Amino acid sequence: MPESYSFNITSPSYEYITSQEKLVEAARILLGEKVIAVDTEGTSLDYYYNKLLLVQIGTPEKAYIFDAIKIKDWAPLKKIIEDPGILKIVQNGKFDYGIIKAALGIEITNIYDTMLAEQIIVNGFKQSASLGTMAKKYLEITLDKNYESYQWDKVGVSGNFQKNHLNYAALDALVLFPIFHKQWEILNKEGLVKIARLEFSVLPVVAEMELTGSHIDVAKWRGVIVDLRLKRQETAKKIQDEIRPLFSYNQMDLFGNLSDSINLNSQQQILELFNDRLGLSLPSTGVKVLSSTNHPIAKMLLEYRASEKLISAFGENLLAKINKVTGRLHPDFQQIGAATGRFSCSSPNLQQIPRGSQFRSCFVAEKGRKLVTVDYSQQELRVLAEYSEDPTLVAAYKEKKDLHTVTAAMMYGIPEERVRKDVERQASKTINFGLMYGRGASSLAAQIGVNQEEAKKLLDLYFKKFSKVKVWLDWAAKFAVENGYSTTLGGRKRYYIPADPGDPNYLKMVSDIERKGKNTPIQGSGADMIKYALIFIRDRFRKEKIDARIIHTVHDEIVCDAEASVADDALRMQKEEMLRAGELLLKKVPIDASGVVSEVWEH
Repeated sequence: MPESYSFNITSPSYEYITSQEKLVEAARILLGEKVIAVDTEGTSLDYYYNKLLLVQIGTPEKAYIFDAIKIKDWAPLKKIIEDPGILKIVQNGKFDYGIIKAALGIEITNIYDTMLAEQIIVNGFKQSASLGTMAKKYLEITLDKNYESYQWDKVGVSGNFQKNHLNYAALDALVLFPIFHKQWEILNKEGLVKIARLEFSVLPVVAEMELTGSHIDVAKWRGVIVDLRLKRQETAKKIQDEIRPLFSYNQMDLFGNLSDSINLNSQQQILELFNDRLGLSLPSTGVKVLSSTNHPIAKMLLEYRASEKLISAFGENLLAKINKVTGRLHPDFQQIGAATGRFSCSSPNLQQIPRGSQFRSCFVAEKGRKLVTVDYSQQELRVLAEYSEDPTLVAAYKEKKDLHTVTAAMMYGIPEERVRKDVERQASKTINFGLMYGRGASSLAAQIGVNQEEAKKLLDLYFKKFSKVKVWLDWAAKFAVENGYSTTLGGRKRYYIPADPGDPNYLKMVSDIERKGKNTPIQGSGADMIKYALIFIRDRFRKEKIDARIIHTVHDEIVCDAEASVADDALRMQKEEMLRAGELLLKKVPIDASGVVSEVWEH
């Protein structure tokens, strides 16, 4: 049965407010509410291009719609919206937080976001968390969510709101109450209240990261692209020179240069090269296949594609995303961007920028400021040690040893001081990290350049040395299959669609659940940790009243922008709060983090 609701869907109760006198009256009433709904209407999804048109504040029975074009003094509403004693229900509140702060300088506090709550409730099922979907699911009503048909941008010019605009705005606020009540029951029943509170608390931090954005050195960026294009060109020439003898026909262009034998961007021609000319019998030209192919042309092709991917993913495309108002990049962060709880990022995707790359050095601090970058040391491996309680893993971290060196020494039967960084340690590092993604012998073989049989021997040896790791991984996989979900240290759940024994792909489905069952508790706990850290850092900066702000996060790393004279203090605080977040979740294993103050994004 749907949750009851106290509004009329065709003619919702609302008060449209255009005067200061009426705003003060409404504010007096709203101050007595313990729970309100907050929503906005505007002309753009961009915080800085947007023109705020309406601010809606709802009670269960009535919506108050404030005309942002006509109203100039928002002080009475600021008191309500910023009151931590009043719960604010929002839908995709990151957007409303950003719009209201950019336009009015008001910060929404004590948030309950129905979209985030829904993402937590259906996590793993790939179900929509849109307002229209939830209204149908919980209330069995159909909302008109054809936003474009209302032509808000044109209304923004005229300021002439019609009844259909006001009905739309009122319903957006009123519908949140019954959805909230229904969701709250489920969150309590499923034990998800703790993780929901974490997501609601990190929402303002995410909105502020987007509002602040990052500064980029445009000239330097273009120089990196030029270098990358030259590298791509050189790699392409090497490949063409290498394969030219394999072809009987070689033509010259108008300038007397030998033409290309094949198109390196053609999957079909590449496959024909490997199979017909080189006799390798490859099933495809994908990354996994080429990585496991011990042939110099395969390696060169991977290098060529890596350059090609970076150029197409970034290049001028990224520079086009610089905001004309602020002169900065303002990425779109989705705080539940994956079923593990990890962030995703787009427009541009900062997570795609490789560590140590020239691209990172193009993200710079503005004059008089510094960038502060801190990341966790082997965060996910420490989570694995916490879960498995493997004595060797735990001891390595407690004794502050390099885990990959310890692993290599044990597996290869050599003293730690004889472990070579690029050989034994690299192989052990690949195994250590690969376990968290459910990788097997074939994947390991491709990564460290050995055959599958040798890779299997290494894995068997690893599990013999770290027996409790295998016990836990097997348990986590079995738990996921039998119970239909996995959990994280922060209380997040990832649900799985049960595998049907009658399905032809049953074994593949079970294997997929097992792989995710191993990975989710580890990666998801890392995501929980970074979110606690973001909250703690923001609160600490505000408490200490220092000029520092979080600008972005990439997995286990947080980057802040600080006034130069307080950058070292910001580094100390940032590290302390990241360690506090780690200690909140890890009780058996110590956590560590390191950082740097620089003119550029580096670490």
